[in-house]
Amino acid sequence: MVSPAALASSEKLEISGFGRVVAGFTDDPDVSFEGYENELSFKEQTLLALQVDYHLLENLTITSQLLAHTNSERDSGVEWLYASYVPHNNWLVKGGRMRTPFYHYSDVIDVGFAYPWISPPQQLYSAFLFNQYDGASVIHNFALGNFSGSVEGYYGSFNGDTQFQDRRYATDVDGLTGLVFSGVYNANVRFRASYTTADFSVNLAEITAFADQLRSFGFVESADSLTMEGEFDIYQVGLALDELDYNLAWEWMKIESDTVLAPNIESYYMQGGLVFQPITVHLTYADMATNPQSAASDIPLGLAPDLDQLYYAYQTVFARTQAADLESITLGVRWDAGVRGAFKAEVTHYRGALGISTFEALGDRDAFDERVNLYQVGMEFVF
Repeated sequence: MVSPAALASSEKLEISGFGRVVAGFTDDPDVSFEGYENELSFKEQTLLALQVDYHLLENLTITSQLLAHTNSERDSGVEWLYASYVPHNNWLVKGGRMRTPFYHYSDVIDVGFAYPWISPPQQLYSAFLFNQYDGASVIHNFALGNFSGSVEGYYGSFNGDTQFQDRRYATDVDGLTGLVFSGVYNANVRFRASYTTADFSVNLAEITAFADQLRSFGFVESADSLTMEGEFDIYQVGLALDELDYNLAWEWMKIESDTVLAPNIESYYMQGGLVFQPITVHLTYADMATNPQSAASDIPLGLAPDLDQLYYAYQTVFARTQAADLESITLGVRWDAGVRGAFKAEVTHYRGALGISTFEALGDRDAFDERVNLYQVGMEFVF
């Protein structure tokens, strides 16, 4: 017979999880995009996660999420580990390792079952930003007639890796401070706005070594232009409408930075879907516009062969560390096979140049015509 203590313990424990199996390939052998190349691959986005919530007290809960990912460039292990405390019905305090609330789908970015796409628009949901932070947040919930909402303030730091084109770079973020406002009107209109600021540094070892070499030669302007350390500000606004037979969504984000290697970026997407239960057909247009900085001009050209070699080396390094504009159109279909599973298929046409967050050359850089199609199929499930 189960003891009262064991029964009470089991009632305090909640276990849930989710997973996805995703396969995809591009139609261009000369470049890769988000790890996808011109051959079918299951490793880029396939994952399995387990979430455990343990209610220590009526108003105190410990949450942990363990994630196993097939992408070797992404760490598997503890994704979340934080405590939630409810001091009052309208207040929630959290502390520990949590999801960074940059976007509308931040909390469920790995839960493909929660959104229509296989890959959310990369113009916003990209590797420029990091998914986790260590810190604390305070949330206040409220209701005004048909409108319910929340205001969240958070503070913390991040020490880990960010990823560009299947390469990982050690990144430190300090003084991460943010404010999020979200609300729902009449149960079907959702609104979200947020602001985030922080100091950051990214360790690009090869570039840092080259910058040190330039500085030792006296070319300080060129060396400073290769510095990946500064401050960023992020602004985000999103709006969504959900009806029984259709849905619409729009989300916009702007990233401002005071470093040359992290230019100002403005991104948005517009998505619409038609629902024919249990089938949903959706179309999404997304765009990312960058404001690239100019290269330094303190290295003379034409005075000596050694200086010419240094000049061209600097221009090459600078060009390869710049972000590029990216435009896309996605056509997808989702079949909800039940309340816990869905099958998806989509094709995305991308147009953009080679850059740190867009396309990486695999062969002849000049052979790339700045257009790629990405084909994906996936199975999503929760339990």
